[in-house]
Amino acid sequence: MSGTATSIKSKLTVIETVYPPISNQEAVWMQSDPAVEALLRQSDFYMIAARAEARYQDIVIDPDTHEITFTFVVGDSFADDVKLRLKDLPGVSAAQINSYLVEAGEKMIRVWDGPIGEEGSNLLEWFTTEKLLWDRSRGRAGIEGFERYREAATYDLLYVGIAKVGDSFDRLIRHGHKARMEILSNEPQRYPGARVTDEIYLFMFNVQPLIMTTFELDHDFEGEDFSGAYDQKRIVADAEKAFVSLLKPQYNIVKFANYPKGADGLYGSDYVRYGYVIGENVAFNTAHGRMRGGRNALAGFISNDADCIFIEGDAVTLYVSGVDYPAESPANVAGASKGN
Repeated sequence: MSGTATSIKSKLTVIETVYPPISNQEAVWMQSDPAVEALLRQSDFYMIAARAEARYQDIVIDPDTHEITFTFVVGDSFADDVKLRLKDLPGVSAAQINSYLVEAGEKMIRVWDGPIGEEGSNLLEWFTTEKLLWDRSRGRAGIEGFERYREAATYDLLYVGIAKVGDSFDRLIRHGHKARMEILSNEPQRYPGARVTDEIYLFMFNVQPLIMTTFELDHDFEGEDFSGAYDQKRIVADAEKAFVSLLKPQYNIVKFANYPKGADGLYGSDYVRYGYVIGENVAFNTAHGRMRGGRNALAGFISNDADCIFIEGDAVTLYVSGVDYPAESPANVAGASKGN
């Protein structure tokens, strides 16, 4: 049904990562970490994407100013300067200590309160290349520069998937995943000398619906009008179809050509209009299109930089930021980048 005469129901679903993007290699290392596993189990919607491997170059640690400066590099096409103010990083600041140890390499920077990696030492802060992008987009304190981080957070989208039962950790990492294996077997290097396993990235998302209902003055209210109940897995299933049908990722065999029609999605439900937006400062490209996310670090919510997919009846429309509505203003972006 499409609503009643006295009420109209609509929904916007924000898709946010539950953990920083991890490379395929990092997924192998992290799958035995209980804390990481607990976070990844909050996801039931995921994407597999690719991009040339990122690295840290020209690392300089200044013990007098407690700063690390380096260049964030992606292949030969991207380079941007970054500064970490160590004392202002939340983990270091909260520890309230005057001395700490730093280890830094081209793929990882970590800060410890004692001997590196030894029993009794605590890891205060850590930055893989993708976590640095993730933290920068959230305005994390202690990170300066890196003004072009959104350019670095641009990926080739290869696969969109869901966990119809359970969560993304079991579906994508714990058990064998056919598309993931095919991608590792078939994808070419994106940069000479790199391993494909370091150029494939896993994005674990949580699907969060914002449901809005408007009522006419003569609406006869019932208990279900205030329940707030919704079918999470049905929304997840519809989200998969929306992204796949629009972007047609290479490794999704079924492209859902009849979307929005489908047995397990939202077609024919009581939502008059519903849509999807990525609440992260990333962009995903395929041969069939591009979709950009957007996140305002100050608000902790989606920004106008995000493109949106909206469905109404049989119509599916992609609204593009900066074309169909104004993008986030430069002033807002600059303010958000300072963060807390």
